[in-house]
Amino acid sequence: MLGDAALVAEGQARRFAFGRGRSAFGMFVVRRDGRYFGYLNLCPHYSLPLNHQADRFLNDGQIECVQHFARFAIEDGRCLSGACEGEGLWRIPVIVTPDGQLAIA
Repeated sequence: MLGDAALVAEGQARRFAFGRGRSAFGMFVVRRDGRYFGYLNLCPHYSLPLNHQADRFLNDGQIECVQHFARFAIEDGRCLSGACEGEGLWRIPVIVTPDGQLAIA
């Protein structure tokens, strides 16, 4: 379980991290139109986290990598512009459980 689905506000994103050091795993979840989209927090261009500030992944309705300003579609993680041509984000399917918890599917 990631936590209460209400932690991810409509039109916003939230980062989730697990583990420490080299074994750390980071992901983020975006909520748009009541749907949740999960992705690995890793730019496909240079293998760095997409964000510098907590929960700051979106710019003008798209996911943006702050390293190289690449843009990705929220719905499927495909590259829209920037240094990610032909690549995309790695999707992590998430669901909302009947009791309102966000979980990896």
